[in-house]
Amino acid sequence: MVGNPLKGMGLGGGEDKSEADTPKDPAAAAGMTREEYEEYQKQVVEEKMQRDADFLHRKAERATLRVCLREKYRLPK
Repeated sequence: MVGNPLKGMGLGGGEDKSEADTPKDPAAAAGMTREEYEEYQKQVVEEKMQRDADFLHRKAERATLRVCLREKYRLPK
């Protein structure tokens, strides 16, 4: 059997979306105005930078603790 077996079952496998249905502007796709979308993008970038900084801080703390424990208990590297 050749083709998509789900196509004939009505599960949505045969439907193709046209490009006219999808808006080209990401702000319109998200249901926001251009200004709201730009503010949202700025907030997303700031949150990502904060998460990255927090991750690096935790990583450095774990490395410091690991070095201290190796020295204290004379563990091999």
